[in-house]
Amino acid sequence: MSTVTENDLKELKNLIIDNNKTLEMIINNQKVLEKGQADLKEHLTEKLTGIDKRLAIVETRLEDWKTPIDKIPDLAEKVGELKNWRQFLIITVTAVFSGFIGWFIRGGTFKP
Repeated sequence: MSTVTENDLKELKNLIIDNNKTLEMIINNQKVLEKGQADLKEHLTEKLTGIDKRLAIVETRLEDWKTPIDKIPDLAEKVGELKNWRQFLIITVTAVFSGFIGWFIRGGTFKP
């Protein structure tokens, strides 16, 4: 009976040693993962800081452009008014020119 007990003890000892090795591997892998997470967190923090700086620059530029952008509707309205005046001028010139051609066709007289 002592041989069975010794074999059982050896087997149990080997299982404990294997479990300890496995546990050490798990702990080492966990440390590697934690280090990787810390490195990733640091890298992402640096990237986000850079993005925040660039966003601040863009926001500053947009604030600088706000006044000219706000003037665009007024300028568009003025251009529309000028376009209407141009059309009015073209119609007037065409009417005068047509009247002149009619007068010339009638022989240059003012008779109806």
